[in-house]
Amino acid sequence: MAMNIYISLPNRLACRGMSQIFARRLHLSQRCLRQVKKPKRASRTSNKEFGDAFSIPNRAMLDPPTPLSQEDIDRINYMFLSRTKDLEPGVEVKDLNRIKQEFYSRYGARYLNPCNSWFQRSEQNILGKSFSRSLINADPEALGIKNKRFLKFDPKELMSRPLQIGDLVLLKHQSPQLCMCIDVPSSTRDPRYTFTTVDGTIIFSTRNKVLMRIPHHLPNVPLLMKEMKHGFEPVGCVKNTTTETFILPIVPRQQITSPISHQISKRAWEEMPFTLKKLELLHRHLQDARGPWQVPFMNLVSMVEKLDMQLASASNTGAAYVEDLIRTCTFEPQAKLDSAIFLSVYCAIENQQQSHLWGNIHSSRALLSPVSVTVMPLRSQHLYHRSVLQNLKVRNYEAVSKFARLVDTGKYNEAIMEYPEIVKLLQDYAAGNFYNDATAISVVSKIFRKIQRFQEEDITRDICHQLLKELDSSQTTRNPLHYNLDLGLPSSSLRSSSEQDIYNLAHPVTFEGQDKNLRHDFGDMKVYCIDSETAHEIDDGVSIESHSDVKRTLHIHIADPASFFRECQEGTHGIESEILQIALNKSFTTYLPDLMSPMLPGSYSKAADLGKQGQKAKTITFSVDGSWIKNGQFQLQPESFRIKLGLVSNFPQVTYNTVDSMLAQASEVKNGSANLTDDQRNLKELYAISQNLRANRINTQQAVVFGSEFNKGQVALSPDENGVLQKVSFKDQLETPSSVLVSEMMILANTLSGQFFKDNNLPGVFRCYQPLALGPQAQNEYELLKSKIKEGKSLTFKDICMISTILNSSFYSSDGYRHEMIGAPHYLTVTSPLRRFPDMINHLQIHRLLKGLPLCFNKDDVDRFVWHIQSRDSILKDASRCSNTYWTLKYLKQLVENDKNKKFSVMINSVPQVGFVRCVLPDYSSARATLKLKPNEISHPVIGDIIENCRITKIDALEGLLEMEL
Repeated sequence: MAMNIYISLPNRLACRGMSQIFARRLHLSQRCLRQVKKPKRASRTSNKEFGDAFSIPNRAMLDPPTPLSQEDIDRINYMFLSRTKDLEPGVEVKDLNRIKQEFYSRYGARYLNPCNSWFQRSEQNILGKSFSRSLINADPEALGIKNKRFLKFDPKELMSRPLQIGDLVLLKHQSPQLCMCIDVPSSTRDPRYTFTTVDGTIIFSTRNKVLMRIPHHLPNVPLLMKEMKHGFEPVGCVKNTTTETFILPIVPRQQITSPISHQISKRAWEEMPFTLKKLELLHRHLQDARGPWQVPFMNLVSMVEKLDMQLASASNTGAAYVEDLIRTCTFEPQAKLDSAIFLSVYCAIENQQQSHLWGNIHSSRALLSPVSVTVMPLRSQHLYHRSVLQNLKVRNYEAVSKFARLVDTGKYNEAIMEYPEIVKLLQDYAAGNFYNDATAISVVSKIFRKIQRFQEEDITRDICHQLLKELDSSQTTRNPLHYNLDLGLPSSSLRSSSEQDIYNLAHPVTFEGQDKNLRHDFGDMKVYCIDSETAHEIDDGVSIESHSDVKRTLHIHIADPASFFRECQEGTHGIESEILQIALNKSFTTYLPDLMSPMLPGSYSKAADLGKQGQKAKTITFSVDGSWIKNGQFQLQPESFRIKLGLVSNFPQVTYNTVDSMLAQASEVKNGSANLTDDQRNLKELYAISQNLRANRINTQQAVVFGSEFNKGQVALSPDENGVLQKVSFKDQLETPSSVLVSEMMILANTLSGQFFKDNNLPGVFRCYQPLALGPQAQNEYELLKSKIKEGKSLTFKDICMISTILNSSFYSSDGYRHEMIGAPHYLTVTSPLRRFPDMINHLQIHRLLKGLPLCFNKDDVDRFVWHIQSRDSILKDASRCSNTYWTLKYLKQLVENDKNKKFSVMINSVPQVGFVRCVLPDYSSARATLKLKPNEISHPVIGDIIENCRITKIDALEGLLEMEL
């Protein structure tokens, strides 16, 4: 029987340690080995005999092989071992049968058995076949598995469902290829999703690492499997412990997860050259010389998909064609997008960011998708930066050296006057306006390396801001984040500055047309406008009306700025007012710790404000009846809900603090309500009703209410000795009876309005929340938290920290999806039209409905508004988060400078990875850090653990960077 010789080295070192001579020996053919003659004695063979045995004449190659006896084979094995034992002591010689047996055993245990197990556990087999080895490496199309080459998806699926198994994603810090989600979070202790790349690599990552998402449906079958113990070295991926590995069986990878990701990625890269050209062309027509602005990402993808380069290149009609395409190619809500183009546009924009054609890509934390991209002005950004960087390079950065010498000698005014372009680079770097521009950042680095006192410093945005303050003392009071181009404040944008000029000149016009007969005058009814003493605008108030001992009517009065615009008086379609168009561009009032930029002109807010005693103010009033029943329960009658245009004028002077004081006094009165004032009686009853409303939301609608522990350590700025808002302090945003009263009444109005719009098929902007898809254990932990809330137990900071790892974010939509956190089937915001444009849109629709006029907006109009609103919501939330972090870290930096040994306690809020873990400082909610763990620690902390005695090792307030160690 013919035999082969195989050298097996343990620990995968089979070939690594072989000498060249030994490798050549192994290369001898089986035919050569068969010519070896049996020695006369079975003794140890000398090196010479061993060499002679393998010196085979060429003619022997041609002779027919002589079968070898077992004794011949044993001798050959012995010769190999004796020759190589000192070189390779772990060498083992195996025959072919044993080799095959062990190979098939390993292959079966590692690959075949998991596939067979996967087929058996899948109740609904995606492939529609039983398992066989022929499925491995088989062509999916040959098996009848149809993966659409040009997969399209409906962007509304981003809203209708959260990240789920089967969705395709692009992950941060990964190569630009699509991955597929194959498992959802398993628990609050490990909120990571599981993704797989095209080649089957498994990645465990949180949802905040997802840059973009393409919804893709798969049947509800598990893909990720725990690797069974099989006695061989595991091939799976370690998740939390080295004793537990996870695998994606080879058949579902080859036939399900990889083909679709590969096809889309491959076509996206094929389209990339064309996409780059199209985007560059579109940018010329989209850019606004007055300043940056955001174009909805879905619109841009649609433009790229439809743009015909041949028509666009025509000398006479090309420009007109592109302008017409941009004007007419607003995203159609019903249209589906090509997934490959979607991916290609994202990657192409990242490429062109280095040329300052595009700013940041803004993503929604709820949708896990880009919603807009900032269009940069061509002249002031792209051309300017290209010219500056080229000139500096051509002159061998001589200007940088001269600028540094002026700084070193303290000639700051000369440095500013002679080198404004260098100062501008520093300002943009500090403000965070460089996206993927390695050239500009390297020039900034050169600047600091030339300045003597910064030569040994890490180049950070904080250091950059420090230098700017030295150059210009007026910079001391300025927050660099205000100059971020994405935020688009008047200080950094000519476009926003011109809009502010229009606002400064604007004055509201009162229309008395059809309003006069429709408005209901509430006369002397008391309207309680409960707000803080420093409120910029007062846009809501509440009233209670008694009809008998038990029957009540609740009135929620909302300011009516929509009445100042012709859009609510006439039957025209869409927005014509320039003021409304600017308000739409802003979408929200900007609230930062050191800045407030209103959505509407100050004159409009002042004219629409409630709370001016004795002056009739216009409102849209939302009313609903209810009754007190036994056991002190208040039963609402939702069918009685109605909306009126109103007039109110009686405003008792109240704030959160005064209402809390009045309620405390009322609770101490022992003789019922007889000894209470009217205000105390009304407020006490409103508070009791609000408690009933909250309990009902929690018990029947599964609402989640966090209470006071949710907003601890909020940044509060007060004027310093120069009157500038720079003095940092922190306060806990406590939940008090007055805040519960106001929030529950506003939630009631928004919930009933959502149902009203849904029942009457009115297009409007809804606020929605979709819970995340969770594994069984994570879902159980989520339900336990809700049970704790139902029982009336207070949530601790640790409870909130743990559960927040598996919570989603809310979003805006024209479709009335459920708002799970609030516990509302439909939630449509109407209570803040002075500071939220979604509420303004809904108010304009209500005006038209009550006046019997055609609606101002149809469903497609609202769909288009929603993408822009979602974009501004994301931008402003990110700006608020960065600003709060900036002031918090600036405060902590000062603490550490004053006390080098300052220690902090932190709470873990992530799974440890490569020796680091994310954490938050409980006393400073905006301070989120990376904690370096001790390398020799056997066990690592888990989410919710408190770690004491941590010190700060690195801090950059502008970058939001905080590093700590034990």
